[in-house]
This record gives sequence, C-alpha cells and structure tokens, in this order.
Amino acid sequence: MRCREYRAASAFFAGCSAFDWESEEGLRLFGRNFDFDSFDGNSRVLFLPRGERVCTLAAKERRDAAARYAVAGMGTLSVPGAAVLYDGLNECGLAGGQLYFRERARYARRAPAGRIPVQPGLALTYALASCTDVAEAVALFSERAALVGEPLLGAVPPLHWFFADRTGASAVIEPTRGGVRAFRGAHVLTNSPSYDWHRQNLLNYAGIRAADRAAVSVGEEQAMCFSGSGAQGLPGDWSSPSRFVRLSFLRGLGVRGRGEEEAVAYAFRLLGNVAFPLGMVQVCAGGAEEPPAYDYTVYSCVAGLHSLRYYWSTYADGGVRCIDLAALCKEGVRAVFSVGGTPAFLPARREEAAERGQSR
Repeated sequence: MRCREYRAASAFFAGCSAFDWESEEGLRLFGRNFDFDSFDGNSRVLFLPRGERVCTLAAKERRDAAARYAVAGMGTLSVPGAAVLYDGLNECGLAGGQLYFRERARYARRAPAGRIPVQPGLALTYALASCTDVAEAVALFSERAALVGEPLLGAVPPLHWFFADRTGASAVIEPTRGGVRAFRGAHVLTNSPSYDWHRQNLLNYAGIRAADRAAVSVGEEQAMCFSGSGAQGLPGDWSSPSRFVRLSFLRGLGVRGRGEEEAVAYAFRLLGNVAFPLGMVQVCAGGAEEPPAYDYTVYSCVAGLHSLRYYWSTYADGGVRCIDLAALCKEGVRAVFSVGGTPAFLPARREEAAERGQSR
C-alpha cells in the first residue's frame, strides 16, 4: 500500500497514551502522548472562552451549543466553524483526551429521541465545554448525548475517552457494540483492546517492583542481579498492551515531585517512557516516489488541574511551553497559540562561584 493510500485508509488509527497523576501535595495532573504519522497543519493550542459556540454535529443539520465553561487544549481548526480538541482542560479543573479505539468503537446511526447527537471527533470539546467534573462527563456520554457515526474530515474516528478532575476522580468511556461503558477509577488508557482487558492483563505482571532482585542461585552457581532487575519482564515495545502495562507501573511507582513544576517535569519523563521514537513504528514502507511513514509521538502534554495550566512539548523540540487558562479566562477572548516545534537550545549559564574556585 502506498503511503498516501495508507493515510487515507487509516485516519485516526494510530497510538496514544494517557494517565492522571498527582504531586506529593495532592495537586492533580492529566497527561497524554499524541502518537500519529503526521500532524494536521491547522493544529494549534486553542482557548475557547465561556459562551463560545461549540459544534456538536458538523453535518447538513448542524448542531451547536454555547460553552458553559472556558476550555483550552490542543486541537485543529480544519473543520469549518468547529474547534476540534484532541485533549484539554476547562476552568473547573476537568481534563480529558480522546484516544484511538481501533476496530472496537461502535456508534449509533442516529440519535434516539431526547438525546443530543454528537460526532465522536467533537465529543471531547463538547464535554469539556459543558461538564464540571468526571461524574458529569460520564452522565453526558451515558444519558444526555448520543455518539453518531457521522464522518469528520472524511472519516469516522474510532475513539474512546479518558477524563480526570481535580478531586482525584477519573474515568474511561468506551462506545461498544453493547452501548457506552464507563469505567470509573481508571487511571491509565492506551488503545485497543478494551479497558477491562488491559486491567485484567496487568495480572500477568504481578512480579514487577521497584526494588532490585537479590542474588540468583542455580545449583552451586550464584550471580548478583543488575540494577533495575526488579522490572524484569516489563514489556518494552510500543504496542497498546505493552504501553498500558508500562505506564501503569510508572504511574504507581514513579516519584511524584514536590509542587506542580517538579511534578509536571516528572510527568513528562513518564510519558517519555511510552513515547514512540521516530523510525521505530513503521506504518508504510514507502517507495521510489515517497519516503516511508512512521507513527511517532508528535507531542506530549500535561495539564495542571488546580493551577489550570496546560503544558506541552513536541517531538522536534523537547522544551516545554505553557498557557495559563485562568489568565485567559479573565481576558475572555478566543485565542490561538502556535504549537512550535523548532528546537531551542538555551546557552549554558556560567556559575561565577565555580569559576573563582577553579582560578585559585
């Protein structure tokens, strides 16, 4: 298959990992990797003020609603008249992300009477603009809205969603053949299979721990284990099941950091452990006319659910950028921010005291 044919056939069929976390003081965070083979050219970091018209159905019979809460996050402006968020947070401290749920997502053909029809690709934006916490987001998907299989940007994206709020509540929402399923208290999400399969699969790795193993004795032979041996058996590939296992243990065992800045820095480190390195996840071999295509971690983001700050970095530039949702709410005006991506290397800062010490 040619790469351009692959991209047309597999839109929205890539990776992604998400989790919630907290600092040592209990400041809540949401983080995610966005893994794909390209990035929509109209992708930006967006701020949508309270009262902004949010599209729920970009079809012949267009539907939209006024945003009850201000929202900020990464998204695209490629859909006329609709801001499509991939992830983000709102002024109430609710954060969420949409992740690919390949071959598993099932949607209704039309909305039942009394339900709001929502296209899957627009569901996250609508949820963040209208819900205060995880409980309301679950109720929206389960009771008030109906996910309908209307194409967006030429395809119906197979999605499931992860939400977390500042109280520590979290949930995974999955549209299945039997209806919408909500898994409360879920703290990690990757891609297919379903969340309950991933949770059960963790039992296969019950021996993983942070402490090193002691010496191993086999008959009369004895050898000391190397540093890091407590994690023997932890899967290291980039498949969805392996990333779920790895991120679950990283979340549970990783040092959380003091204060938001340190916790955010550490959260980015954890996301780096499940990121796709460019060149390792080939999706198309290419040919004489076009280079091969690879899925890779286009960007990573972390949201502070108490500070209302949204942090992100790109594959090309590991530097972390940030916007302040609380400050933007005071301005009350829609804003668009460049994602960036050009590497910025800071000059080293000379330590004068060290320099004087060397001159003696």
